[in-house]
Amino acid sequence: MQKRMFKSEKGSITLFILLAILFFLIVIFSVYMIGSNKNRIQMSELDKMKQEYQESVDNINQIYQETLTENLSNMLKIGDYVNYTYDTVSSGYSLPSAESGYDTNQTIAQTTGLKWRILNIYKDGTVDLVSENPTNQEVYFKGALGYNNGVLLLNDICAKQYSNKSLGITARSINIEDIESQMNEEGIAARNAYTSSANIQYGKTKTYGNGANQYPTLYAKENKSGINSTTTKTDGISSSDNGYTYAITETSNTAVNGLTVTQTYYFLNNVPDTYFDNSTIYQLIFSTNTNYWLASRFVDSYSNSATFGLRTIYNFDIGGYYNFDSDGHNGENNSRKLRPVLSLDITQIQPCTGTADGTDTTIAHMHQIRQ
Repeated sequence: MQKRMFKSEKGSITLFILLAILFFLIVIFSVYMIGSNKNRIQMSELDKMKQEYQESVDNINQIYQETLTENLSNMLKIGDYVNYTYDTVSSGYSLPSAESGYDTNQTIAQTTGLKWRILNIYKDGTVDLVSENPTNQEVYFKGALGYNNGVLLLNDICAKQYSNKSLGITARSINIEDIESQMNEEGIAARNAYTSSANIQYGKTKTYGNGANQYPTLYAKENKSGINSTTTKTDGISSSDNGYTYAITETSNTAVNGLTVTQTYYFLNNVPDTYFDNSTIYQLIFSTNTNYWLASRFVDSYSNSATFGLRTIYNFDIGGYYNFDSDGHNGENNSRKLRPVLSLDITQIQPCTGTADGTDTTIAHMHQIRQ
């Protein structure tokens, strides 16, 4: 009996020890979990604080940029002169007839000494500068090639001859959007009211059949074109897009099941200054006493065929020259000068200390480009 009693007591002691160890482990685990949860809560709070701090920093940076942009916008105005110097190009731009459509090859020389003025100031902090006058030399375009490559080549010539690599500024040609974006309701209404000789209003369509259904190759990629269809394209390129990354040698195609075009050409003769709320922009565009290309295409509807061409400014007129006719005929050799434009961030401009009237290149009379 004593042995059995001893064994029973030993078993009870062993069970007690196991229960004590289990209780101890539970307590340790509970303490660990409480600590772990506390750490997680603390880490979560830390992460939240970091996020709020980062958002505050970002917000401060945004507020700073917005304030800086607003202050600079108040210091700059349309028409101000900016002291911009483009890279010197020793050799001319070689333009083969196989790209321009012109009868002979051309070499376009860089015009030196161009002055630059503010054309547009946008709310996003972008500023457009335009050369005070067009370039000295004219560029010729002709035929379907002139239509296909004209916008690309105009932008490329300006980029090659009027950019500044060290400043990260790339020039392009002025286009119709640069002008239309500054026109008021009266000006846009005049554009929209224009009708072609076939009585097709701006923005309306006309379909041509056999004998008048040829089109420049690029036109198939453009918005508002209808190739073998009376339905026009809505997901294509705009009339001021380059269209290609390099000049093509393809000329034209035929829409065997009909060519539908949208009237995008309009002619505004002796444009009045009332079409622009800002009289300085009006003067910048029209008071050069010369003519120049706009890097934008158009289509004009006639009764028997459509014409495809490039837009122009001619003294105080907005118009264009046709390059190719849907009956297969090429236009004449048409030439105009170039008008380079450059876009830069407003923070790249150091405002002048006086009036930016362009009297000289000092900071008293011109805004400066920050180096």
